[in-house]
Amino acid sequence: MTPLTPEDGDLLVRYGHLYDDLLHSIHVDFSDRRQIIGWAEVVFYAREAGGGPKGVYIRLRFLNVMAFQFTEGNISYQVIDNGVRISWKDGLVTLDLDPGPNGIDEPIPDRVSEFFITAKACEWEEEAIP
Repeated sequence: MTPLTPEDGDLLVRYGHLYDDLLHSIHVDFSDRRQIIGWAEVVFYAREAGGGPKGVYIRLRFLNVMAFQFTEGNISYQVIDNGVRISWKDGLVTLDLDPGPNGIDEPIPDRVSEFFITAKACEWEEEAIP
């Protein structure tokens, strides 16, 4: 996996912020009892970078997770209707699956929704779908 840095900005811009793509899976790992929380991984089924016709999996792994929440009432995030963003603040990275009421086109700068992961580091990879 490739480390993501603040200089990379929002990687998801390449993939159209995953607008109308699919949330494939979420995994949170607590297996290392010496850590408060280990890591979380989110996989999206997306169109290839640049909006091409091929499907790819975008795998984001968050290391040293500081906070997360995966619910907001009974809203479904299986289809990413409003886009997704990655933001950086105070040395932490946040994945936010609801950037604002008007979606990714008009995100609220410091808003963090009820469906997010905040961590000290993030790695990512793109995997072709056979």
